[in-house]
Amino acid sequence: MQHSHLTGVLPFNYRVTKTPMKKVFFGAMLVLIAAATTGVYYLTQKADIYYYKGHDLFVKAKYKAAVQPFLQSLSEDPKRSKTLTELGYSYLWAGDYPEAIQVFQKLVALEPGAFRVKKSLASAYSWNKEYAKAEAIFREVIRGDKNDRDAQKGLAEIYIWDNQFDKAKEILTALLKSNAGDAQAKFLYGKALLYSGHTKEALKIFEELSGGSKPIARKTP
Repeated sequence: MQHSHLTGVLPFNYRVTKTPMKKVFFGAMLVLIAAATTGVYYLTQKADIYYYKGHDLFVKAKYKAAVQPFLQSLSEDPKRSKTLTELGYSYLWAGDYPEAIQVFQKLVALEPGAFRVKKSLASAYSWNKEYAKAEAIFREVIRGDKNDRDAQKGLAEIYIWDNQFDKAKEILTALLKSNAGDAQAKFLYGKALLYSGHTKEALKIFEELSGGSKPIARKTP
């Protein structure tokens, strides 16, 4: 006789099987991994959205406006290097030097071997008129790579800002000796001449760089 499901009695051909505990555990782990992966993907997507909002403002030179989206991106992904870098330069170019220093210090801690990051920190220190700290970092980079021309020019520029013109000219003379076509080094050499009282020689360099037109003064800290 076939029993109705209403009686609560199982049909004779229904087999009750026990699921091994290993399979239960494995299935649970898969569920947890899937949930975690989905969560990470969601956070990454949010970090990307905020980053690109900030980046769009950053490339339009709207540095102050770019700060908030970058901070929102970092709240989702605190160690994202490109976001930290652009946040640091947003602060720097908006004139918020202490904040820029803090961001670049964090980047140096995350990437201690990256000279690129150390040079960014040195630049932030120099704009904040902390010349000794900036000099120490640039010298560290140069010791690690004596052919790093950007670090050498950064160091020379610090000496110009700190009125140590002879030291600046010494570095720039060596750079121009190895590459006479380095326009940035030549410009800095002109600045060193100008601020040390050699106006005529400086103007000659500026005119050469500008193709004979009157040079435009450049902002310095």
